[in-house]
Amino acid sequence: MLWLNEKDISKCVNEKSLIGSIKCGFQSLDADRTEPKRIKADLTSIHDAPKDAQAMILVPGTVPGIPAYTVKVHAKYPNNPSNGLPAIQGVIQLFNSMTGELLAILDSPLVTGHRTAAAGAVAADALAKENASTVAIIGAGFQGEIQFRYLKHVRQINVVHVYDLRESVATEYAKRRRKEGITCNVVSSVEEAVKAADIVVCATWAKEPFLLSRMIKPGTHITTLGPDTAGKVEVAEEVILNSTFVCDNQQMAFTMGALNTFNVDVGFQSVPTLTDVLNGKSNGRLTSEEITVFGSVGLPFQDLVASWNIYNTAISLGIGQRLI
Repeated sequence: MLWLNEKDISKCVNEKSLIGSIKCGFQSLDADRTEPKRIKADLTSIHDAPKDAQAMILVPGTVPGIPAYTVKVHAKYPNNPSNGLPAIQGVIQLFNSMTGELLAILDSPLVTGHRTAAAGAVAADALAKENASTVAIIGAGFQGEIQFRYLKHVRQINVVHVYDLRESVATEYAKRRRKEGITCNVVSSVEEAVKAADIVVCATWAKEPFLLSRMIKPGTHITTLGPDTAGKVEVAEEVILNSTFVCDNQQMAFTMGALNTFNVDVGFQSVPTLTDVLNGKSNGRLTSEEITVFGSVGLPFQDLVASWNIYNTAISLGIGQRLI
């Protein structure tokens, strides 16, 4: 069994290749197959655990043609960054699907970041305007960082407006972008960040909507990443109701994703998925004035695609530590 830590994973990720693999994974999803599961448990009854701490399992990560599956186990502690610790910690276990052999254990936060950003790039490529060049980043943490990296593979981005509740975090984010030759402005409000943006990326822990219709210019594409548990929300209902909304999974969009505050009778039962759009079963963007929204919860198959790519690269390069 191979152990791959964060440094190992960084050496084995090919961002452009992962975008292609994640796109193929979405295209191969079959609505008739077993629903992916995100099993969540609050940890309020555990001694010393903070009230917002959670345990989460994503299973099974499967993709046709890959002879393996994944089980991901996460600890989610939203207040950890204030103590200098990661908000998400855990592992992805990669199993041989024929024998059940445990092939590898991967440190999961970095893998999760890459696969989520790759999905965001696939959605942006399908839904954002071709000439999109200005991005608003709402939430300048790790996901805000890596989403931008992946966006650059699908659009020619030259201006970034960044907002974070922690101004110092936004300032450091802007310094990194400027070193890359990107114009990056730290702004004092969400509205200021998004008013001129072609693409908006929301990556927060928000429990109240902060992205409102009056803030958004026609033609904007929005990626909302925060809602992955009931009660979390970033984009107001009015925005979604007046946009072309696309999700990664219908059921999860309502139970824990961007639609978790919606009444299921509002006519969104047949909301299109990214799979539908990529396979030509549903329309994506039809006009340059349209507002599009991608509601991402994150699916187990993405863990498998990323882990399988990383595992095979690690084997070929002799990277990682053998534990058994």
